Amino acid sequence: MDTVALEHRERFLSETNELFHRRVAATLWIGIVLVPLFSVLDFFVVRHYFTVFLGYRLVCSFLFFGLLFFLYRDFGRRHPFSIALIAYVLAGATISLMVVRMGGYDSFYYVGILLVLVTCSAILPLDIKQAGFAGLLLYFIYALPIFFFSEITTVNLRLFFNNSFFFAAFIAISVVQCFEENRARIRVFNLRMKVDSHAERLEYYAKHLEDEVEKRARALEDSELRYRVLYENIIDIVLLIDESGLIMVANPLFYKSLAISNDIEQMIYFEDLVHPEDLDSVELKLYRKLKNGEIVVNFCFRIITFDNRILDADCNAKGLQMNNGLIGYQMVIRDVSEKKRLEKELFDSLRDAQNARVGTILGLAKLAEYRDKDTGGHLERIREYCRLVAEELAGKPDYNGYITQKYIDDIYLSSILHDIGKVGVPDAILLKPGKLTESEFEIIKKHTLYGGNALATIEAETKGQSFLALGKTIAYHHHEKWDGSGYPAGLSGTDIPLSTRIVALVDVYDAITSKRCYKDAFSHEKAMDIIYKAKGKHFAPDVVDAFFNIEEKIVIIRDELQNQLSPGENSAGLKKAGDPAK
Repeated sequence: MDTVALEHRERFLSETNELFHRRVAATLWIGIVLVPLFSVLDFFVVRHYFTVFLGYRLVCSFLFFGLLFFLYRDFGRRHPFSIALIAYVLAGATISLMVVRMGGYDSFYYVGILLVLVTCSAILPLDIKQAGFAGLLLYFIYALPIFFFSEITTVNLRLFFNNSFFFAAFIAISVVQCFEENRARIRVFNLRMKVDSHAERLEYYAKHLEDEVEKRARALEDSELRYRVLYENIIDIVLLIDESGLIMVANPLFYKSLAISNDIEQMIYFEDLVHPEDLDSVELKLYRKLKNGEIVVNFCFRIITFDNRILDADCNAKGLQMNNGLIGYQMVIRDVSEKKRLEKELFDSLRDAQNARVGTILGLAKLAEYRDKDTGGHLERIREYCRLVAEELAGKPDYNGYITQKYIDDIYLSSILHDIGKVGVPDAILLKPGKLTESEFEIIKKHTLYGGNALATIEAETKGQSFLALGKTIAYHHHEKWDGSGYPAGLSGTDIPLSTRIVALVDVYDAITSKRCYKDAFSHEKAMDIIYKAKGKHFAPDVVDAFFNIEEKIVIIRDELQNQLSPGENSAGLKKAGDPAK
């Protein structure tokens, strides 16, 4: 694992503590607002417990205010993790009390404890030990009251095992996420320290170079020695080259940098030093411009030294004229290999952090999908379908300038979060093999609110993450219909965001063409017929048209991804009586 150098460790710990303090303050404010706000859920779901649960929530919120007060005192500034841990325990204990009051084992309110775990691991800069300890502590806060205050039966034990399984998965993902984010912060910090070190050195040289040159120039103003001293001690390579490319004059740094012995007279041609892959570029962008009388600035190419090292070079050059004719070239070349290496390390570090984030998002999204054995590959197919439809719509005049490559990248990533709210739907309803009752369907419809609210909370603490804003919108509204008969908001027409119009169609297509425990998969032709008949009712007309335009690509993607899965795996769409698509 990457580590911080000993001389920088104190600064790193100080920056981490400051970041922790800010994040804990933000988390406490989120708890102060969200904990009482969830009483709205109590009112509609468990109204007979509304008054009791409201009391629990208000006490918890009040205690959060107290912790916020201590956070800005000396102890809180020095030990923000302790304040966070107390708040963490309070939130978990409050929800655990509600779980016990609702029967313990079969209470679906345990999802609230998972939300506490995910929120803290997503916002707080925890290291792997802190993340693991916090996850296990929250699990015991959930499990112990149930064991002591709830009746143990075979059915209850099965429910407890199911909930514990998901708890363990969330803890594992939280630990991995915190590990990768902590490692990425260390890498960025180390690279920043290296860049600062080089910047200090360059600042020192820049500060003293001008004075030194001026002093030597005055001392040697009337002597040939002035030019020789400056020429031989300049920090860049200086070359004079004739028209044939033969190096006529070079300063000592040239011989030192390229590992050439300047004690022996030898003919060296500039082209022989250029990396073979850069020869064409040197001819077109350097020689041709110089021959046309242009001055070349910041031209980059690679040099192969006599000991077979490769240097990245930055070159400024101009032609030398005599009697209106070109007699050669003057070049000033700087070795920028170290700069290129640092830039590459920084880019690789940022790319690794991005890959870790994408992997974590896909893992969290798949938690909802893994609860149903018939849901394999749904997320992978959905994001590919969304990408194809968005690319097709991007060429339409109505979306010119709106659907950019960034929008396509964002919907590819955020579309997999559309059903994340299903972690809050009880297994008895989500996994029911037959037709749902009206009351069951009302419960399962709430997954749009669960998912949208969870992503909205995370988005509030991660400014600038456009894919989260898009994911939140998709989670809320991917079951809206063009004619206004969908849910949860009953939006219609263009009031429905474009991203959700796209996801709504491809989600239904994947559901129709996939096998489920209560139906066989429909053929592609049958699915297309159903979608066409729903054009202008369930689906946006332009999205349907785009989908039909890329029909061949859709079939290819479907076949490729379904062939990678075992028989019986399928999409995780919602089911409703009398609806062949869902």
